[in-house]
Amino acid sequence: MSPILLPRILDGGRPNLDALGILYIVAAIVYTLVLAGELYLLYRQRTAFCVRIRNVKIVFAAVSILHVYLVLVLLVYPQNGLFPCSAEFWVMSVFLPSGMAFFQACNARVLTAYESQNRLRRNFLEGACKKRVSYTPKGLWEAWQDLDAASKVHVGTIVGLIVSFIPAVILFFGSRRFHATYGAFGPIVGSIECRRGAEWVPSIFVQLFWTAIVGPWILWKIRRVQDIHGWAWQTRLAVLAGLPGTPLWMAFTYSKIPGMLSINKFFAPAGWFIPSLLVCQQVLIIIPLREAFKAQPRRSSLVSSSSSSSRSTDTDTLTSTRSTSSMAKTTAQITLSKELKPKASMQALELSIEHSIESLIDWAASREFTAENTIFLREVRNFRRKWASLLTVTTAQRRQMFTEASLIFFTLVDPFTAETPINIEYKIFRSLQNTFSTLEYDPYKPPSRSNTPQSPSGRDNVVCPWEDVLTRPTSIDSNTTSSSSSSTSSTKSFVPSEFTEDVFGAAFESIKYLVFTNTWPRYVEAELAGNAS
Repeated sequence: MSPILLPRILDGGRPNLDALGILYIVAAIVYTLVLAGELYLLYRQRTAFCVRIRNVKIVFAAVSILHVYLVLVLLVYPQNGLFPCSAEFWVMSVFLPSGMAFFQACNARVLTAYESQNRLRRNFLEGACKKRVSYTPKGLWEAWQDLDAASKVHVGTIVGLIVSFIPAVILFFGSRRFHATYGAFGPIVGSIECRRGAEWVPSIFVQLFWTAIVGPWILWKIRRVQDIHGWAWQTRLAVLAGLPGTPLWMAFTYSKIPGMLSINKFFAPAGWFIPSLLVCQQVLIIIPLREAFKAQPRRSSLVSSSSSSSRSTDTDTLTSTRSTSSMAKTTAQITLSKELKPKASMQALELSIEHSIESLIDWAASREFTAENTIFLREVRNFRRKWASLLTVTTAQRRQMFTEASLIFFTLVDPFTAETPINIEYKIFRSLQNTFSTLEYDPYKPPSRSNTPQSPSGRDNVVCPWEDVLTRPTSIDSNTTSSSSSSTSSTKSFVPSEFTEDVFGAAFESIKYLVFTNTWPRYVEAELAGNAS
């Protein structure tokens, strides 16, 4: 007599290694390999700006945590009874909320960059000024308000995990649903009924907090962001993709509809998070990868065109080295490309830096999130104009010039003190660091305005961004005080002899080339496209 083949279902019994179970296992393995390859490519492109601003470490953490949960859900059907209800409780109460929190932290970074760039555009010294934390209710509230969006999400993650972990421990060890030998409340049930009950309610609220409250809050805050990196749209897609998971899980867990119950026999209720997790993972990886690969031919094409334009004055298209498929462009696109070449040259950039850099700063801050580079060019330009015109420099003026230069260094160059430092070669940074090594940087603003007009006596080598020395005139006479001799000796003690108004020369040229190969062509294309439309 032939054996009777019973259909395999998700009933908490022995493992399901039928065709469906094997399909789940193969899907978990294949997708893990695909995701590992994508993360490898993303890591290879980690130096690209569009990848760097997203913080690769947080992206890796969020994708990895969500993927572990995704694999566990895919293996629920093959494992069947081997995947106990208690393990699923801890996964849903701690692991999934942690993954959602890291995921929202990735999404909040675009808001952090947007707010930081707006501060730089208003006044780059604004973000450099800090307040000391006062451990009072009012002081802690002010410190919370001063945090950027990503930091608020990080703090919320830690607080949320602590708050959610305490009831999870009480419910797990107090309920007899998870263990029949001890407990203070709850019935003794089987593995299927164990997954239904009031004990799961706190985990539901935690998931809803991250997906239905934090996610829409981020969407609202970034509603005006229109960056060229696709970061805002990536965040919108990711947040929207995370919304339906929890409601679907609740519906298929607690519903008594026969159709839903039959689906639960072959597809775990937690599996309704899988579509959301797939979209969330892929938008965190594919969109920055796409932008990184697009940026490479743009830079090489621009550099080759710039070198050729220095030897010729014709107006051939900037994209003449591209494939012959570009010949199918419309007449309007060809005209736009002809206009782009002369306007995208280094000479045009230098002319803009000298006369009309503010529009470039505004565009870089709102669209590319690289305002620190153009602001640095503007500040160095102003610094040179201010001091290069003087035929003779007094001792006090030289001291003032050094203080102003140091403020530019500490607020825009030094990665340890600048809110958004520029990206220059280490050799150039090291030289500047040695030049300003005799000065100390104090970003903390005194609580009382009465202490701000002058630096404290005896601390002449301290630079404070809240003093804003860059706006002071150069007409300071070193002989106006009776302590000119002591001032002279003090100046010589911390102003290097090789210091001149061209101290930022190498850094200026480096950032100018960086702007020329990245920001400037995009800005010109956007301006021409706007005029053409």
